Amino acid sequence: VAAYDRSGARYPAEDLDAGGAPTIEVFCGILIEEAGAEGVSPEVLFVQAMHETGWLRFGGQVNISQFNFGGLGATDGGGAGASFSSVRIGLRAQAQHLKAYGSTEPLNQDCVDPRFHLVRRGCAEYVEWLGVHENPQGCGWATDPGYGIKLRAMMGECFGL
Repeated sequence: VAAYDRSGARYPAEDLDAGGAPTIEVFCGILIEEAGAEGVSPEVLFVQAMHETGWLRFGGQVNISQFNFGGLGATDGGGAGASFSSVRIGLRAQAQHLKAYGSTEPLNQDCVDPRFHLVRRGCAEYVEWLGVHENPQGCGWATDPGYGIKLRAMMGECFGL
C-alpha cells in the first residue's frame, strides 16, 4: 500500500470495486493471499502488476474491466488479452503464470491461467529472466528489452530489495 501511495497514482476504486477490491488495501491483501497460495513472491507479483498496468491506470491493450493485471494474452500481435471474473481471479492467474516461469512445482489451486500450458516450466528462476532478451534460454514473459531488469529495479524502489 505504501509503495502504491508513493507512486502518486489514484486508485481506481469504482472500477476495481466491481471486481471485489474497493480499496488499495483490499487489492494488496488479495495480491498477498494469491501470491502466497502459489508460493510466488508478492513483491514480484505487485511490481509486475504495477508495471503492466501503469500503476492500475491501464490504457494499453488490456482494459481495467478485464481484471488482467499481468497482460496475460496481450501479445505483440495486438491481442487484447484474457478477461477474468474478479480481481482475485485475475491476480491468481498472474501468480500461476509467474509460478509456471519460476518453478516446475505443481499448482496449489485449480488452474485459472489460460496460458499456463504454453510456458516452458521453470525457465525463469530469476526475475531478470522474465524478459525474453535477458533469458539465457530465449524465453520469458515479455519481449520488451530489459523487462525483467525493469521489474527487479522496481522491486528495489518499492521494497528496498
